[in-house]
Amino acid sequence: MNFVSSQYLLFFAAVFGIYWCLGRRRQNLLILVSSCAFYAVWDWRLLGLIAISTVSNFVCGNRIAASTDGPRRRRWLWSALAINLGILGTFKYANFFADSLVSLAHALNFGVQPVTLQVVLPVGISFYVFHSLSYTIDIYRGELRRSDSLVDFAAFVTFFPQMVAGPIVRARELLFQLEAERQLTVAKVQTGVGMFITGLFLKAFVADNLALALVDPVFSQPAAFGTATLWWALLGYSFQIYADFYGYTLMATGSALLLGIQLPMNFRYPYLAIDFSDFWQRWHISMSRFFRDYVYIPLGGNRATPRRQMLNLAITNLLSGLWHGANWTFVAWGAQHAVLNAANQLVRRRLGQLSAASQRRWFRLTLLPRWALVQGAIMQTWVVFRSRDFATAMDFYRGLFVWQDGQALQIGSLTLCCLLAVVADHAYGWVREHLGKPPALAVYYPAAYTVMLLAVFNGMPAHATPFIYFQF
Repeated sequence: MNFVSSQYLLFFAAVFGIYWCLGRRRQNLLILVSSCAFYAVWDWRLLGLIAISTVSNFVCGNRIAASTDGPRRRRWLWSALAINLGILGTFKYANFFADSLVSLAHALNFGVQPVTLQVVLPVGISFYVFHSLSYTIDIYRGELRRSDSLVDFAAFVTFFPQMVAGPIVRARELLFQLEAERQLTVAKVQTGVGMFITGLFLKAFVADNLALALVDPVFSQPAAFGTATLWWALLGYSFQIYADFYGYTLMATGSALLLGIQLPMNFRYPYLAIDFSDFWQRWHISMSRFFRDYVYIPLGGNRATPRRQMLNLAITNLLSGLWHGANWTFVAWGAQHAVLNAANQLVRRRLGQLSAASQRRWFRLTLLPRWALVQGAIMQTWVVFRSRDFATAMDFYRGLFVWQDGQALQIGSLTLCCLLAVVADHAYGWVREHLGKPPALAVYYPAAYTVMLLAVFNGMPAHATPFIYFQF
């Protein structure tokens, strides 16, 4: 059930109307039932995987909380990890690694027959597995108390606004909200509806039009297009993936807020980043925090030697790349960011040797060049992220940096409006970060939402495309 559909609006209206007529416990039961119905639209059979992940973490987490014996607590933790990562590995990565081993064997002249599991990739599996695992891990660390209600916990794991594409919400961020009474206020309604409209505009108008008119045609056969068009398409995809994923996040957050639930912020104007670490504090923030807290820090984080820090960072980036999809292109994307982040750490370490006055001077004088360098490097990484295979990515890179003649796509007024919408979004973000929040005019927000709705109704493509992050 796509957020950009009349079916979702009718579904949410029904849930919203019933929800606020119930008490807290029945509200949570309604969330659980409606979330299962929401997911069953894709494939009801896959609800069993969610049930296994949910129940296993609830049982293991509560067993850990009830025990003071260290080895027993670790056994329950490893049991939860084995069950949930086993589900993730089987349904998302088994065929990928099997095919990779077969290809390696063939390259070494070994005759090996491919073995393929007849499984489908469940929508949002990476998200709901991480949601439920956070409960067990945080209880083991002593950062979260156990839940007494399986319904409350299941409602947290399956909460339909963020179930299939995030944000990655940890138990300590959401579970306590489900265990408390919620209230609906005028401010929440205004903010929630505004978020949903903005997200709808970013997804249905900006992202989908960029995909249809510019990105998809060029990335399907980059060797056929000229260098100038390739650069336009790369810029288009950089803006498309932002508008698509941020649009989903806003619609999810707005839907949750209308149900009295606050989800964490997941984007903060990422294309304003002035170094690579700054980018990951602005882009998919919930994923960055998850890998920081559950991978990077347990590996030693910044407490280790400089070389070990680099290794920890590389492992974290590679795993985050693989998390995005069972394809070596995503691993390569993670490797690119590992290199960029390592370079970032080296520069920061060298600057730390300068005096405070010299550091301030350097940061001030190099602000624009650093921003351009960082954003240019990040934009290049989207090539391998978007490409279906390495051959396509190499064709794209070759066309970017070695001039080639070819087809040219006309950048029409609609496409230009979509690009300018993202520029305007970040310009507004820059003003907020550097000059403070602009004074709220009574007519500003209603007028902006009206313009966005008119753009959606008159300019969105005939068929809504799936959200990019649904495949992860």
